[in-house]
Amino acid sequence: MIGIAGHVGVGHAFSHSGFFQEDSGGFAVLLTLLGRACPLDIEIASVKVLDGERVVVTTRGGGTGSAWALHGFTPYEECLMQRAVGQRCAAPQTLASLVFGRVYGQGAGTQACAFCLAAAKAMLDTVRAAWPCALVSAPEDMPNCCGEYLGGVVEIDGVPVSWLLTINATCGGIGPNEDAEGCVPIGNKAQIMRALDMDTIPLLVLEGKAYAPSLEPPLAHNALFVRWNGEYDNPVCGQCYERAARESGYPVLVQSDTYPRMGTFLSEETRRLGQRIVSLGEAYGKAEASSEKIELMAELATLCSHDAGGSIFMSDAVHRYAGNGGLWPGLGAMLSLIVTEEEARTWKSLRLTQEELNMLADVLAKAAGYLYGRREEALAFVRERRPRINGEDLLRMISRSN
Repeated sequence: MIGIAGHVGVGHAFSHSGFFQEDSGGFAVLLTLLGRACPLDIEIASVKVLDGERVVVTTRGGGTGSAWALHGFTPYEECLMQRAVGQRCAAPQTLASLVFGRVYGQGAGTQACAFCLAAAKAMLDTVRAAWPCALVSAPEDMPNCCGEYLGGVVEIDGVPVSWLLTINATCGGIGPNEDAEGCVPIGNKAQIMRALDMDTIPLLVLEGKAYAPSLEPPLAHNALFVRWNGEYDNPVCGQCYERAARESGYPVLVQSDTYPRMGTFLSEETRRLGQRIVSLGEAYGKAEASSEKIELMAELATLCSHDAGGSIFMSDAVHRYAGNGGLWPGLGAMLSLIVTEEEARTWKSLRLTQEELNMLADVLAKAAGYLYGRREEALAFVRERRPRINGEDLLRMISRSN
């Protein structure tokens, strides 16, 4: 047995240094693949707002999802959300961008984030309603979180695969908290992974679509992005991803030295941002001119809506083990899309097309076949590198810090 994991990080759209992403791609690609095994009608049937606070989304396949937004919804926003009706889009963040124009986390765009969460839950519930075999599910149990986990087993071209869909979301649309992203076995997610044997088998993990301005040399074309850390992750999973990606004919970028572990990057970035906020606060406290106050507050808003995404998304205790992508040591490798500066400049808030989702699902299916053929080799890395800390202890570690 091998496994596949994909998540949506509700609101994790922007970060520091000009990085931004469509962070529902992993969820969307896995959903696309599952739809090939079992028909899933995820077309949005209705969007309603209850008492001006909670949005409820339904699909034609019988799925329902709801979420509330800090500060609620105006009648105009309820009208805007009707644009989603009739849309069939497996990527909840792309759907939210279609409705609201773009998505911001960190409390900067709670209405779009709440809609994104409700849509993701409705899609997940569609799988629950249609799937012919046994499923396992649980609510996300990180502090102040309201996402969900759903998993099962599917056969892909004769290969038995455990699969896990993850929704990472913070209540009120103020997220993202991604302590349970990727294949991090924490809290209830650890229990779901154990039920599917996904804590002891090699995994193919999926991320979304991103723009990274620091990438050198700059990309001439969008590319499939295969990543793992040669010291901590599962190189066999990475090699299977790479082989399938290169056979797709699509441009491919491979990094086997990414996702460093046991470092202090996240705490340092948190400290850097905190010091910048303090500096702005002190300057604002001394400001007298309206123009100066406005400029300082606009800079603070940018820090909150953009830069904070680079440190708010994960607890230090989880990051030491799982790195930026939520790869639990020994278990897997990551597949995503990386885009050109031109696409980033044009769209400003990335979206996933159906063509891209189909291409990624094709690569995923092929990689699953290759990994199954090398599963014993991959299992050796799982046994050697998987940390012995259990999910309950990890959850207690992050809960104590709150």
